[in-house]
Amino acid sequence: MKVTIIMLATHYAALVSRLFPPGNTDEQFGCGILGVSHTPSGCNLLLRQFIVADASCLIRQSGASVRPDPRFVEYVWTLAEKSRSSLLDCHTHPFCDTHVRFSPIDDHDACDGFPKMVKRLGPGPHASIVFGRKSLDAQWYDAQSRTIRPVGEVKILGEKLQTIVPTSADGSTALKVTNR
Repeated sequence: MKVTIIMLATHYAALVSRLFPPGNTDEQFGCGILGVSHTPSGCNLLLRQFIVADASCLIRQSGASVRPDPRFVEYVWTLAEKSRSSLLDCHTHPFCDTHVRFSPIDDHDACDGFPKMVKRLGPGPHASIVFGRKSLDAQWYDAQSRTIRPVGEVKILGEKLQTIVPTSADGSTALKVTNR
């Protein structure tokens, strides 16, 4: 199944500016509420709302790590649950310009977090994005096969359509999630 994340250009610009505040080299975190549209060839995930976790919503933040406060996570998950939406987790790797990838720690957190999302919010699909300064990588969780798969593309809708191909879109980074 091909999964595409879609957002308005105004949302994308605001999201990137909030995730990369001027003069700040710490990792940032936020969550998006996604509408789901199934197509014959896959699924489109439309960003409806994005919430950035400010310093008061984080329990750890540095240039190489970010961890949201569980109360922030609960708040966002409740929003997704009430609106019957899918969830998008986003964070930054401000130390990376091009060819950003999810780290092994990110992969571990995804293997733990995606099944919890499905249990509470339904099969989604749910997704995550890691932003570098000039690139992004994106993945989604296939609840049926319990596999984390690369997102095919991120489309930015504005005066012109912009298509961003995530770093791992070639499919070489699929992860199998095992029961823990």
